[in-house]
Amino acid sequence: MTRSGGQPERPVIVVLAPVAGEGAAITRDVLAGIEEEGVPYTVVEAADDVSAPDLARRAAMRSPLQVGVGIGASGGVCVHHDMLVDPLPELTSAGPPEPGTARMLGHNAARIVIGLPLKPD
Repeated sequence: MTRSGGQPERPVIVVLAPVAGEGAAITRDVLAGIEEEGVPYTVVEAADDVSAPDLARRAAMRSPLQVGVGIGASGGVCVHHDMLVDPLPELTSAGPPEPGTARMLGHNAARIVIGLPLKPD
């Protein structure tokens, strides 16, 4: 994919997340995990009425790295790779995760990109 001017799109994990409310704190923890692995990301504001798995699928489709993270308004988190049909249960939290779990999901999103084993919950 290219940007205007013919420049290639920057390889990033796309994170679709709410910018306010309960999801904002969870987003910070997920981003901290991604940062600690040294993988770039971009955050795009998400619609309030979309589930975390649906946001993750959309994010993965938008990501040049084919990895996306969705954070729903209710606080659920999902990490997804564009090549998968369905999200993996071990990369999804149904409700708001503990801060350590949210950070671990961020680590695992980055680890998918760099090819390292996933961190256990």
